[in-house]
Amino acid sequence: MTDTRDELRDVLRQGQDKAEAGQVTDFDSVWAQATTTVARRHRRTRAMGGIAAAAALVAVVLLSQLRPTEQEWRFVDPDEFASTTSWVAPSDVLLPKHRFDIYGEIPVLIESTETDGGTLL
Repeated sequence: MTDTRDELRDVLRQGQDKAEAGQVTDFDSVWAQATTTVARRHRRTRAMGGIAAAAALVAVVLLSQLRPTEQEWRFVDPDEFASTTSWVAPSDVLLPKHRFDIYGEIPVLIESTETDGGTLL
């Protein structure tokens, strides 16, 4: 059984080698191709980053030139606004109204038993 098995393995290996002849590339060429692909990708990434940075810089410069330095007070007079407004802490509204003094007006508790100084059973 082992002789037939060995012969079959050898025939299969030879047939596979004939079928793959010229189709499988060697390691060095695959490695060189992968290296060039990675280098190309890195260059492309750097170029896109540079273009994005330049576009952001141009946008900042244009927006700073287009926006006026002082905003006009079209709808509000600053003097009237400063003289007529007042500020009240928001917590003042949330405080409860004074209704009773809890320390001075403690209600009388009705006791169910009389205390004669002894123990309660």
